[in-house]
Amino acid sequence: MNSERGIISMIKRLNSITLNPLIDEVNSSEYGILKIVYRMNNEQSNSLVKVSDISKRLNVSTPSVTKVLNSLEKKGLITRKIDNENRRNTFVYITEKGVEVKQQNDKVLAKFIGNVYERVGRENIVQFLHLSEIILDAFDEEVNASSKN
Repeated sequence: MNSERGIISMIKRLNSITLNPLIDEVNSSEYGILKIVYRMNNEQSNSLVKVSDISKRLNVSTPSVTKVLNSLEKKGLITRKIDNENRRNTFVYITEKGVEVKQQNDKVLAKFIGNVYERVGRENIVQFLHLSEIILDAFDEEVNASSKN
């Protein structure tokens, strides 16, 4: 296999990895947003996390985030409240159940990553991360250069 096809093949394999079989009660998109809401609730002293803040952090559209938030709210993992002062703002809060689901899945994924780390070895992981940074930087530079033309 030539190097160019190898890179494309590796990107496809990395994109195909799904955590859904590992996590309970949520899918990987829901888990990702649950983690972000949890983190943002803890980072901000007033705990006022807007849907638009989540969208910006993920670099995805607000309607995409809203769709996942709807699912999380149906499951009782988050609550939303409309801002009384500016009705265009909706604040998102993680519930106690949401914290429990997040923490349980954090443990499962930490064990999974630990197992992978053990199988692959520290040296190989460090080398992979280093090379990934170099390759991703080159991709970014090429995309930026191409978009300027």
